[in-house]
Amino acid sequence: MLIEESQALHFIDHYQTLLGYAALSGGLLKKAGPQVDGLALMTTARNAIAKDPALLTKAMAAMAQAGEQLPEDMQQAVASLRVNHWVYLRDTTGYSVLLETGDREAGYAVKCLTTPLKELMGDSGAIIEAGLLEYHGQIVCDGLVSLGAWVGPNYRSGFNATLAEFRTNGLFFRDRLLPVSMQKPAAPKRRSAGGSKKSGV
Repeated sequence: MLIEESQALHFIDHYQTLLGYAALSGGLLKKAGPQVDGLALMTTARNAIAKDPALLTKAMAAMAQAGEQLPEDMQQAVASLRVNHWVYLRDTTGYSVLLETGDREAGYAVKCLTTPLKELMGDSGAIIEAGLLEYHGQIVCDGLVSLGAWVGPNYRSGFNATLAEFRTNGLFFRDRLLPVSMQKPAAPKRRSAGGSKKSGV
């Protein structure tokens, strides 16, 4: 359920440093004001990087100028960063099960850094916001997690059925995330006999 300790500490050290430079490079520290909460600032910086890859380039340049280099494995990891609302369905002995929300269809075997996801959240069966990354052949949660909503038993049953379909269809991944641009193809537009478009409901 957790990645190897030395990998986790390596990740945390460089990830936090990068987010600090991103907060400075993106002007996020000024916007946050003097009473800024460190965890909230890191989350804001992470979300900003996920939305604007140019900020990652700026932050890395600022690090290099200060004599700090982001290691190659961390560059690759952050390049794969996806921040999203995920269905945190349950835990196994080796990983937490997270499902895509929205248009994408996939499930992931997700490892944590130093604290299991269930311990962070208090329970499983929830919609959470978190950053997931590909790191050393694993999918890793960055530990900056917030609760969206708890999932009731009927919804959980439906998500379990969805997970079974994903496994059957080869859409359950242990080592890679679907890219941001990958979405389900749009359904073809239906036309009436007369050729006018009909809107779906």
